[in-house]
Amino acid sequence: MGNYAQSGSGLGSVQYFVISISFLLMPNQLSEQHSPYLKSHGDQPVNWMPWGLEALAIAQKEDKPILLSIGYSSCHWCNRMSEENYQDSFVASIMNRHFICIKVDREERPDIDQMFMEAVRMFNQSAGWPLHAFCMPDGTPFWGGTFFPKEDTGQGIAPWPQVLMRIAEHYRKAKHELAENAKHATANLENSNHANLANPADWTRLHLLNAAEKICSLHDDEHGGFTPAPKFTSPMKIDFLLAIAEAEAIRRRPALDSRIAQCVNTTLENMAHRAIYDPLEGGFFRYALDSEWNSPHFEKMLSDNALLVTTFSKAFRKFKNPAYQRIVSQILSWKENNLLQEDGGYSCSLSAHADGVEGGYYLWTLEELCESLGQSQGEQFAQRLSPIGASKNEAYLPRRFINDSEWSERHQDEICKILAETRKQRPCPQPDTKRLLTDHALLARALVDAGIAFSEPDWIHRAAGILEWIEKKFTKNEKQLAGILFTDGALSESAYLEDYAFLAEALLSLTTVSEAFGLGNAEKWIKSAEKWTDLIVTKFKDVQIAGYYTSPSDHPHPAPVRKKFWFDNALPAGNSSLMRVFHTLSILGKNRQRWEKEYQEAIGAYVKASKQSPDAVGHALTAITEAETGIVSIRGDQSFIEANASSFSAYPHRPVFLHVGEEKSLQINGNQTEVSGASEDWIPFLYK
Repeated sequence: MGNYAQSGSGLGSVQYFVISISFLLMPNQLSEQHSPYLKSHGDQPVNWMPWGLEALAIAQKEDKPILLSIGYSSCHWCNRMSEENYQDSFVASIMNRHFICIKVDREERPDIDQMFMEAVRMFNQSAGWPLHAFCMPDGTPFWGGTFFPKEDTGQGIAPWPQVLMRIAEHYRKAKHELAENAKHATANLENSNHANLANPADWTRLHLLNAAEKICSLHDDEHGGFTPAPKFTSPMKIDFLLAIAEAEAIRRRPALDSRIAQCVNTTLENMAHRAIYDPLEGGFFRYALDSEWNSPHFEKMLSDNALLVTTFSKAFRKFKNPAYQRIVSQILSWKENNLLQEDGGYSCSLSAHADGVEGGYYLWTLEELCESLGQSQGEQFAQRLSPIGASKNEAYLPRRFINDSEWSERHQDEICKILAETRKQRPCPQPDTKRLLTDHALLARALVDAGIAFSEPDWIHRAAGILEWIEKKFTKNEKQLAGILFTDGALSESAYLEDYAFLAEALLSLTTVSEAFGLGNAEKWIKSAEKWTDLIVTKFKDVQIAGYYTSPSDHPHPAPVRKKFWFDNALPAGNSSLMRVFHTLSILGKNRQRWEKEYQEAIGAYVKASKQSPDAVGHALTAITEAETGIVSIRGDQSFIEANASSFSAYPHRPVFLHVGEEKSLQINGNQTEVSGASEDWIPFLYK
């Protein structure tokens, strides 16, 4: 296989057999799709098709390779690729002549996105969006890449037209070589489904301690975060560190306890006070290009921010940092002001672009800062910020400052308020109006965590309302969910493991306090969670070896390889989410022995992963840690339950379920525990 993406290599005698012609632009098949991202490509000169049996059949009939392009609406480089290449009639003519072109919205088909992401990493060791995979006519990948410019930019990346012609020529002259590569890639994709499985009996609690130490060893002690640039917010890693900090084994290791606290606080403080966070309206950007969190990519995702509400809420319960409370409150206000739709639910993201400029809504020139804040104050503010861009076009991204002796928190509040009012006059980033089940399930869980942490019953009631709305709007029938509710009211054809698992996890999260806050008997929410978990087993379980596939067994348009995913990415892995669901249901569910068996079978997947790559399985390790620490059930009359609920926020997070009953009792992992003293508040007992 040649390196098609390297500029100036492998051209040989390849010629451009097409000429630029004027197209009578006709809508392609994407114009009829429900996804806003796919629709946005519907009038392009590329003959795009959606993924499906029809496209594969045409590719096989015409003996053409498939060009698969995967992206999403708020992605800057996806939009850049589209503007430079797909809208150009000359480039489109090459694509149409030599390939069957398929476009996928990664949020509509997460199974395809993750499968081809893994394949492209095999070819290139890295991948991202836009994701491009070149495939045999049956859809199996033989090569791939990410962003390609239309013309040579001098950065060593071949222009997109050259890449297309090199691959087309290789397919014409040596198709068998590409078929062999696709065969090996497919075998590797299938093998990775169970490559890390081990005997569940090999699991010990020591794996959790070793995992915590290894994650802490990856920490950037100066700027926070657990990777070099580019830096992502990593909420699942932090959640695990917060969970294990409550284990008795950590309390006996003060050095590791202190190290965990340092890593969590350094990361969260830097994130809260750097340009990765928007202090004017709230909300985290997706990731930062630099190690100091000051040069972000500007898309804002509901899923990222929901996960971070949970993380900052749990961190507040342990460390009582007022900055963490401010972050949570602002994010929850931001999603109401920017993502809420009139007929219910929330858009899934805001674009990185505004008025055609990436970050145009968020960036400020020195002149703009001075105009809003006054000359002196504007210059002082700019001096505290790190400029973005070339010296002739310097732009500034507002942020807050930690322990600034000259600029108090109140003064910073005033600055942010002034700039926010000015910024509202600008063209706003456009939302992707798809409503994702996963996003809303994560948001419901986040609202429960925030409501407990900050003693805000309204947030817990809002979580219950969202969960009821999900079950009403996303249910196709009693045995099937849809993963997406589109703006036109249509539902996606399928839902995936994460949809079902996140919903079950959110329902069980609400169960912790539903009876304390007047949201009905906890059995209602447990029963619903158990119903969807039953369907998970039916639709997604591998009956031969441990693990759950991300796509259902009855999917009408399956990916070439049916994959299991064990590692967290931007979202927790579905298999990770199931660890918490299975263990909680083994304590509270109707069929407890069944769920205990599922949990014990699944834990074998994390024996090796906790040693080799614990930073990639943080969500699963959090669930396992909570199971080892113990799920607590407290029972008593209504006033007793309410008294215990009111003291939650004063203590660090651990899973505690409050239930109304005639006699007081406390169980840990289903085992009766005696509580000394006659206090009406039993929560302190858990932290002795």
